[in-house]
Amino acid sequence: MKKLVLSVVALLTFAAASLQAQVTITYKVDITAYLAGGTALGANGIRIGGNFADQSGAVTAGNMVNWSPSDANSAMTDLGNNIWSIAVTYPAASVGATQLYKFVNNDWGTNEGQTGSTIAPGGCGVDDGAGNINRTLVIPATSTELCFVWDACTACGTASVKGAVVNKLALYPNPASSSFRLDLSGNGAASASITDLTGKVVRTLAGNSLSGDISIADLNAGVYMVTLTEGTKVSQAPLMVTK
Repeated sequence: MKKLVLSVVALLTFAAASLQAQVTITYKVDITAYLAGGTALGANGIRIGGNFADQSGAVTAGNMVNWSPSDANSAMTDLGNNIWSIAVTYPAASVGATQLYKFVNNDWGTNEGQTGSTIAPGGCGVDDGAGNINRTLVIPATSTELCFVWDACTACGTASVKGAVVNKLALYPNPASSSFRLDLSGNGAASASITDLTGKVVRTLAGNSLSGDISIADLNAGVYMVTLTEGTKVSQAPLMVTK
């Protein structure tokens, strides 16, 4: 009987560990600016396309397929306020793999990553050389929520860039491991923020703290967004932190 009890406990422990080993990434996109530009929302709403099957990605309804936004399991949910969302679960074996993806309006032909896209030059995507520009994500070991503005590297809800003309910000060195510097134009009082890819502000800076080396020794490796505000001028650039 004792051995049976121990076996049951071991099985339950293994099952719990297996469940915890899964990671869920919630992908969100803000299409406010996209619609304001005059584009109509397609009949099938916003979808997501990517190499999800390669990474064993799945939603509640079942497994996802590669590069098929028209598939039922690629449909995103309208949360209101022009925010769309989908939660994808991956097994532990997929942690560290590179997920390629992009947001799609209805189906291919009205998707991100076309001519003029800022995803690749913005630092959150890559151009495969054949005209396909995709967002990239190294699947983390913990569940994460990501939210981006359509066809941009701007995180959702970044108040300092809403409705503003965003300029290119020069950061150096980039990638950086312990500190970096940024260019100041001197056009009025300056402030800056550093956000992670979930839109969470991890650092705010102002005054003299902007004019020298800015320490990032406490930040984990990954991609962050640095937003600098000088008077009415807003500049932004991704920062790659390496360890």
